[in-house]
Amino acid sequence: MAAWTEEATFPQPAADPAALRPAAPEAFAITGVPWVTIGLLLATACVLFAAAGLRSSVGLHSLLLYGARATPLILDRGETWRLFAANLLHKDPLHLAFNAFALWNVGGALERAVRPADYLALLIFTALGTTLVSAIGADSISLGASGMAFGVLGASVTFGWRRGVRGTLRSYFGLRIVPWLLALFAAGLGSAGVDNWGHGGGLFTGALLGCFLTPRRWPGEAAARRLAAAAGALIGTLSLGVVAAPALPALGQFRQGPAAVEVKMPLGWRRAASSPSSVSYSNGLTGAFRSSATVIQEGPCRGHVCTCERLVRSAVEGDLWRLADIGRFKKVHLGEASPVRGAARAARVDGLIEGEDGQAKVSAACISRDPAPVTLVVLQPPGGSATLIERMAATVSWPGKR
Repeated sequence: MAAWTEEATFPQPAADPAALRPAAPEAFAITGVPWVTIGLLLATACVLFAAAGLRSSVGLHSLLLYGARATPLILDRGETWRLFAANLLHKDPLHLAFNAFALWNVGGALERAVRPADYLALLIFTALGTTLVSAIGADSISLGASGMAFGVLGASVTFGWRRGVRGTLRSYFGLRIVPWLLALFAAGLGSAGVDNWGHGGGLFTGALLGCFLTPRRWPGEAAARRLAAAAGALIGTLSLGVVAAPALPALGQFRQGPAAVEVKMPLGWRRAASSPSSVSYSNGLTGAFRSSATVIQEGPCRGHVCTCERLVRSAVEGDLWRLADIGRFKKVHLGEASPVRGAARAARVDGLIEGEDGQAKVSAACISRDPAPVTLVVLQPPGGSATLIERMAATVSWPGKR
């Protein structure tokens, strides 16, 4: 592959011994092949092919399976790996082509201008910055390398401005590309389905790091430290989910149930259904990624009908199975009731719902309280949290109790 070569000039840093020489600002040549950028684009193409195969686009289930950023899955399961993987995933070839164009034309030039360690650190930090800001500011599913593209654009602006780049490369680095950058960002603001929070996070992160990037011919000690920090941030992000998983899903504020009963629901869950005797909340996802919790205010007890297993079976077979999103209902298997740890007059029942399209785990707590008991039913994918039902049951509050 032929090498690309362009030249520009910029002043040497004061800390560089070469700056003590009386020579004028030293020219630097941007040469070589942007192998990191090429590798990044090949990786995104491979992920798209793995997710879509020969189809023209990727379905929602495959997007979630291959790493789309979905805040509920991060908060419910600790899947923090999505904060990086979502940047490599695209919904269709056209989506990838738009992002590849910016990464190739701007990122490729920046890679050949700065230290390799700096460029790698930039890609890692902008990827994490994109998805972190997106997870905080938006609750929709997001994916794609557009945040990284905005990151390299922002870094190219501040790198060229900070280093005083002159010559032919001012069209790649410095304030000349600000109008193009603003036009792209404004286009996202005026388009539906665009993760502008992610674009802003990538742009801010890249612009900040661009102030510290060092040209390729300068000493690389600082660049190596930045790469080590980026690697540490990536490893820490991936490890955080593993460490936090036993305490997930994270519970949020009290949410309203039937008859003024309140219970803490996981963060980010929304009301999914309600009736005079029950209120349901879910994480808003579909298929094997759906989780839900329902608070049921039961009627007065009449002998054996009020056993926990019967209450849960009746609720699931009645209409609750629809929240599991497993296709047409087939059968529910429930085990024997056992005491709920830390909760008086409460029993727990666990089991499995079978549907035509899959299975869902059932965890329920029946809390006895005159004149009517409360049943809390949690539906999760197989392998979901074993402690969620007990943690939620401990927060159930009746009027006047809190």
